[in-house]
Amino acid sequence: MGGLESLWELVGLVGVLTFFAGLHMIWQAREDVLFWLEEYFRLLRLSVRGMKDPQHAPLELMKRQPEKKHTLQMAIGLLLVLIVAPMLFWTGLALVWLSRRGG
Repeated sequence: MGGLESLWELVGLVGVLTFFAGLHMIWQAREDVLFWLEEYFRLLRLSVRGMKDPQHAPLELMKRQPEKKHTLQMAIGLLLVLIVAPMLFWTGLALVWLSRRGG
């Protein structure tokens, strides 16, 4: 039974390492994170302004086109940090708990 526990502990460890790999990818693409946050708030502001004056909103939207190159790296990093790593970590933790409990 000890070998099975170590396998589940390894799954949890891989989850922790995946989390740090995702953080590293996000850190490398930190300029793009700021760019997309700025872009999101710009579009939000334009949508609120567009409700007041709907004629000029499409022109404002077309003025600026994204030209960043690390967007995929940022998206994969966020996916690793927010979905994959917690799923692996909690799965490993739950299975270690179940194997020690006798279930």
